[in-house]
Amino acid sequence: MAKVKARYPAPILRLKKALVRDLETQSGIKAKVDIESVALSRTNRLYRVWVLSPQFKPLWHSERQDLVWRIANRALSPDEQMRVSMILTMTPGELRGRE
Repeated sequence: MAKVKARYPAPILRLKKALVRDLETQSGIKAKVDIESVALSRTNRLYRVWVLSPQFKPLWHSERQDLVWRIANRALSPDEQMRVSMILTMTPGELRGRE
C-alpha cells in the first residue's frame, strides 16, 4: 500500500523551512525537522514539531528552546503560533533514549 503524504497548513510548513534554514545559517546547526499532527477534535488540530540535531548535545535545553522559538517568533504570527503545541529539541541519541 502506498504511503499517504500528510498535508500541513502553510504556516506550519513555513516554520519547518525556517527552522532548517535559520538554525544552519545563524547557529551552524544542521537539523532535521519533523511535524506531527495532534487532533484536539474532528475539526481542530495542533502541530508538534520535532527538531533533531547531534549539534544540540552541548546546549542546555533552555538554549535549544530559545533558538527555535526565536525562529518561530519571526516565521509565524502570534495567531499562527497558537497552532504549535510544542517544539521538541533533541539529539538523535536522546530520541532513542541513549543520552
